[in-house]
Amino acid sequence: MSQPLKNEKERLEMAAEKLLSYAVKSGADLAEVCGSYGSRTKITLEKQDYHLASSDDGYSLGVRVLKGHRQGFASCNSTDPNELKEAAIKANEIAGFSPENPHYTIEKGDNTPIDSPTGLVDPALTDLSIQTQKDWTRLMVAEATKDKRFKLNEGSLEISTGLSLILNSLGTHQSEADTVASWSLMGMAAEGEMITSFDYFSEISRKAQSAPERIVQTSRKFVSEVINNLKMGKSESYKGLVIFTPRAVLDILVSSLSYHINGRVVAEKTGRWGLSDRDKQILNPKLTLIDNPWLIDRSGCSSFDREGTPTRPLPLIEMGVLKAFCLDHYAAHALELSSTGHAAGGPSTLPSVSSHTLCLAPGTTPKKSLYDEALKTQRSFLVVHRYSGQSDPVTGDFSGVAKGAEWWAGGEKQYYVQETLISGNLFEALGKDLLDVSKETKVIDSDEESPTLLINNISVTGG
Repeated sequence: MSQPLKNEKERLEMAAEKLLSYAVKSGADLAEVCGSYGSRTKITLEKQDYHLASSDDGYSLGVRVLKGHRQGFASCNSTDPNELKEAAIKANEIAGFSPENPHYTIEKGDNTPIDSPTGLVDPALTDLSIQTQKDWTRLMVAEATKDKRFKLNEGSLEISTGLSLILNSLGTHQSEADTVASWSLMGMAAEGEMITSFDYFSEISRKAQSAPERIVQTSRKFVSEVINNLKMGKSESYKGLVIFTPRAVLDILVSSLSYHINGRVVAEKTGRWGLSDRDKQILNPKLTLIDNPWLIDRSGCSSFDREGTPTRPLPLIEMGVLKAFCLDHYAAHALELSSTGHAAGGPSTLPSVSSHTLCLAPGTTPKKSLYDEALKTQRSFLVVHRYSGQSDPVTGDFSGVAKGAEWWAGGEKQYYVQETLISGNLFEALGKDLLDVSKETKVIDSDEESPTLLINNISVTGG
């Protein structure tokens, strides 16, 4: 860790300890402080050219207090003792008139396991010069402007350093630092009167040494994929087999599925499954879903959660069998279980529940065989890459536009299609209608991971 980062950590910890002390002295039975420090330098692109370079840094601290079963919260963006004291007093005042809830709780966190993620800080990124950042941005711009058919709408390259800290009055003390290089592009392709829909991508790297090569590779691949969309045609309407590539699986299916494994949803009994469904078959046996916060190349990597509970890889669904839910202390208390380390949020918000990095496990079938299987069954079919539409997480119904979708016929890809609608149901798509899962997986936007799925009984309305 560089000396400047050490100094910022000391300042953050000192401020957090003061805020915790002020909260207890102001009348809290229990108190928890969430603090962060962030520094970033960002270069943005717009309309084929450089737009703006900016740099900022700052602290943020939030305090949550309990008075009996009443909860209060306040935050500030300062380490000034007067502002910290004001936040502590305000949190206690709010707790004084808040409604009681028996599930509000603050718990002592265990130590993080010795095998939890380390090495999230690369000194070479922490100390990266603005000139090097400009050079990296030029690499991305060069790839985005090489082919004049690609029209860059916006993009950015950012270097950020972060510190996160959790303290509570029961002795929890967790801290973590990380450095990240992140980049993104958004654009479309145009040739003559042919114009594609907008597409985007984003990636991160925690290592300076590998960042330039990855910037070039990912930008080049993205631009190529967008330009390929220029070969357009029309799809047909049918109900039957559709191939969902990893981004579509995550955007349409896994995002809705995550609602039902949220512990607070389970506690409120507004989801599809409850505690009695654990160890029961709920989805197709081909599906295994794991939340893994220990993957250091992913944006959701962390060794502890918003409440200071250590994280760990957690199997949620194994071969279609429900194994666990994502729990923070509130949900765990309501369900008479223990937190799984899934409290989410930052210093400016109360804890909520969220997954870290959902990973749908690979199957055993080569991806090419999924396409071969579809072609044997149907003379033509749709391959969905992106989606814009609505998904009802309660009923599982989804309906929207398949963007950048491929139309396959005659044993090969014919062209890309626009204005093609798809609809189906999450629970059927991941249940009886799931026919196969590819052994190849893909990480989307340096975050979640999924294989390709072959699903039956999807309604397709051609345009």
